[in-house]
Amino acid sequence: MKQRLNRLIIWVLLLSGLTACQQGKNTAQVSEAASETTPKPTELIINLVSDATTDAHSSLMGLHLGETALKNGIPVTVFLNVDGVKLMSAGAEAVSFHDENLRELLKTMISNGAQVIACPHCMEIHGLQESNLMEGAKMSNEDMMMGKIKGSPTVFTY
Repeated sequence: MKQRLNRLIIWVLLLSGLTACQQGKNTAQVSEAASETTPKPTELIINLVSDATTDAHSSLMGLHLGETALKNGIPVTVFLNVDGVKLMSAGAEAVSFHDENLRELLKTMISNGAQVIACPHCMEIHGLQESNLMEGAKMSNEDMMMGKIKGSPTVFTY
């Protein structure tokens, strides 16, 4: 009788061990499947078209959105477009709104991984050259922008 009880206990332990192993495997499979279906952060493009030298508030709003996206692990590109390129003009390093300097915020964003790119045509229209770009900013080109568009980014315009 004692042997039967011992065998029964051994079988129960073996079966519960196998069940636990199978559940662990299922949990791993569920975690793996969940990570495959969890959307990866897409890129955020801040299309900065407002003239920060006359409307710093609008530009700062866009930069703050980009800053928040970076903090949340979302890749960010600030596209200086139309009048937004004026943020690279002489004197624009002093542009502030509520004591917050826009160029300093851009520098911080660049150091945190953001890309800042400028439209070459818009730069030319405003008499700006590549040499006017702040450190870390780049001149855009067709391939660069098409590559970003193919990635289906989220775009906010300010």
